[in-house]
Parts: sequence; structure tokens; C-alpha cells
Amino acid sequence: MLRILFLGENWYGSCARACCHALRRLGCEVSDFDAQTIFPQPRRLSLRALRRIAETHLIREYNEQVLELASTLQPDIFLAFKGAYVQPETLRALRASGSTLYNYYPDTSAFAHGSLLPESLPLYDCVFFTKRFLDQDVRRRIDLRNSMFLAHGYDPELHRTWELDERDLDQFGHEVGVIATYTEPKEELLQDLVTLRPNLDLQIWGNQWAEQSHSRKLQTFIKRAPLNGTSYAKAIRAFRINLAVMSGAVAGASRGDETTTRTYEIPACGGFMLHERTDEVLELFVEGEEMACFESATELAEKIDYYLAHPEERTAIAAAGRLRCVPAYSYDNRMAQILRWHQEHSLSPADLFPA
Repeated sequence: MLRILFLGENWYGSCARACCHALRRLGCEVSDFDAQTIFPQPRRLSLRALRRIAETHLIREYNEQVLELASTLQPDIFLAFKGAYVQPETLRALRASGSTLYNYYPDTSAFAHGSLLPESLPLYDCVFFTKRFLDQDVRRRIDLRNSMFLAHGYDPELHRTWELDERDLDQFGHEVGVIATYTEPKEELLQDLVTLRPNLDLQIWGNQWAEQSHSRKLQTFIKRAPLNGTSYAKAIRAFRINLAVMSGAVAGASRGDETTTRTYEIPACGGFMLHERTDEVLELFVEGEEMACFESATELAEKIDYYLAHPEERTAIAAAGRLRCVPAYSYDNRMAQILRWHQEHSLSPADLFPA
């Protein structure tokens, strides 16, 4: 049985947690360590300032605890989900002890999420990128041992067709829903949408909208909290139309993302998905049969009008999208690809899928 030391957030609904549990279902012995046990996530600016002051000491403590766990577990694989706080000397020590080092990197840029990544990513035996363009972006600036595209997925434990009760429908039973972290391109698109359809029954959930959105037109649509866990999955199920809006380009990235976690989670939950049209999403789903797409605010408004007026077509597309997604795009299958890569490249292949 493979022993894996896994680093990633462990809150219910996080992608890292989904990957960790998938590895356990695949028969691995997994010990996980959540960075949030060391690094608090405060909302108040004063507390964020205190965390920044203490960050150097927190990083040292975090890496010491990682090495302590590794000394006990003696892992065959060290797998970091992003690994923003992992120091290069920690990776060198893990390699010297016999661990193979992997990083599953989920963000759009490798240079906008911490100063350690440009130094640490070259030390991993393979970096698995969830964005096709990111490999080229990274290799323009740093050398990598190996890399591979491995898409996001959905969590079969969470992203499923939950039964909805009256409270769920009262809270989430709206025409159009957006569940996404705030970015300026999203704000601009949604502002254009409500300009075209001011009476739209729209809900916007997600991190940083309340703090960063200054659009007066959107204020009545913004909910003052993120959605996580079961509430997130139920909201997707309850919204008549779920918008999958891309984040746009960020620092250190040559382009914006073409898919997100919602690309897989919306259909897995049985939701109808209206996705920004990209080449990558068109490789995953058939437009007009398994999802709907848009390119502009005008097309988005027109597609919303059409699909609100055709509920039977919405239902059929949502069902076909789920059939395409489940189980093919699960995190179980994504993690199985990492294990296969390990088996093919390891000098001492293990029995990865014990009976």
C-alpha cells in the first residue's frame, strides 16, 4: 500500500479535501496536513496585518511540522495541493529520505500566490497543472523536472443530486445563480447583464464580492457570504440556470482560465450550466446538448431568456451534462492518473490498487 503525505486544505467542499479522500478510496494510506491549522484566514484587515507580520515564523513552524509528520509516516509520495508555503529545503529533505515529490497545481498563475513557488516548483518530480497554458507560462521563467496537464474535477461525496426541501428552495430557488470568487472581469460581465435585464432574478454568492465590488447595479444581487459544502451543492441544484464565468487573466499568466472547478461541479450536482464559451470547455461537453455557452453579455442575456422559457430543454441538457461528467470527471479519476504516472515513472512501482 502506498503511503502518501498530502498537503492541502481540509474544509468540506475544498478541492484539496476531495483529492485527499479520493486517494484513500483508491487504497492509499494518506496522512493529510492542512495549512490552515497554522495559517489563520481572518477577514478583518487588522488581523490580516498581524498574520503578515508573523508569516515568516508561521512558515518555519509549518515546514517543521511537515518534516515531523514525514519522519513518522515515511511516505512513498509527498503530494502538495499548490504547496504555497513549502520551502525548498523541506522538499530536498523529503527527497533525501526517499519520498517522490508531486504538486497538483490548481491556480491560473504560479507567480501570484506566494514567493516560494518559483523556487519550490522546480524541485518536484512532476507538477500537474489544471490549466493547459500554464506549463508554457511556467517554463518561460523556471525549469521543471516533469509536468502534465490534469484537469479539475468534482467530489463524488459532495457534488451529487441532493434532495431539496422547502428551506433550500426558499433560499436558492432563483432564476440565475453565480457562485464564484470576485474578480473584475466577472463584475463587468454581470453589471452588463443586469443593465440589459434589470429585473433578472439573480443571486451572486462568493468570496470578496461584498468587500471589493463597487458596482451599484450589482449590490442588490450580492449575498454577503460564500457558499460551501452541502449548501453550495444544493444551490446549484436549485438555481434554474448556473453561470460559469471565467476569472480573467491574473499576474504571471498569459491568459485567463478556460475552465474552473464549477465546470465539473455544476453538471455533477445536476445543475443546468451556462458556461463562458472556450475551446477547452467545448472539448469536455457538447454545446446545446450537455451545456449552453455564451461569449458576450448580449448573448448571455439572450440565452438566459431562451432557457428560462424552455424548462424541458434545460432539464434534458442538465441530465446529459451530468451523464457526461459522472463518473468520468471525478477527482477519483484525476488522482488515479497521478498514481498511474507514479507507477510508470517510479523506480520501484507499488501495488497501487489492492483488492
